[in-house]
Amino acid sequence: DFDFSDDQQQLRDAVTRWVDKGYTFDRRRAITTAGGFDRAAYGELAELGLTALLVPTEHDGMGLGFVDAMVAMEELGRGLVLEPLAQSIMSTVALTHAPATVQAQWLPRIASGEALVVLAHQERGARYKLEKCESKASSALDSYTLTATKNMVPVGDQADAWIVPAMLDGTNGPEMALFLVKRGATGASSAGHLCQDGSRAANVTLVNTPATLLTRDGLRAL
Repeated sequence: DFDFSDDQQQLRDAVTRWVDKGYTFDRRRAITTAGGFDRAAYGELAELGLTALLVPTEHDGMGLGFVDAMVAMEELGRGLVLEPLAQSIMSTVALTHAPATVQAQWLPRIASGEALVVLAHQERGARYKLEKCESKASSALDSYTLTATKNMVPVGDQADAWIVPAMLDGTNGPEMALFLVKRGATGASSAGHLCQDGSRAANVTLVNTPATLLTRDGLRAL
């Protein structure tokens, strides 16, 4: 049975109504003119419950699945919505691999729309290959620092935190791990720019920047 459930159809209808009435072409053009991201529009997605779709129920989310996210994203795509809900969903999935204390700190805030966390993985020369990563992580006791340059990070200069893949020394040599880095952390800087489609991205630079380890199995979490 490949039909959508009643709940999924209601979700589709709710997103469709918002796109038709709340995200007009004039509003989109104004957002692009203003820099390619509107926190107020992102907040409206949160009010619809879209930022909570894949957040587990124990962290104030809806605990739904990828088909539900697909239903919402299809309608947002139809309206050419610029706000980075897809990035928020990917970060949500990555955070479910993090320690319980980190999940408790960030997932409820993502679900409510209070916090915007995006994936910062693209590197110049990687050609969209997730396994190719030149970023370095260093550890001292239970603390970690990152040195990295990430490109085309969606709303990277506006997000509250980034999830950053970096190579960390392991028992069998360097392995890709995932870290959470707060925007504004020591050694972190970002330079935003408009993209060809009118959305916003940024180049993010980290120099010995404090980071929180999410998981050592970075490729699986991505």
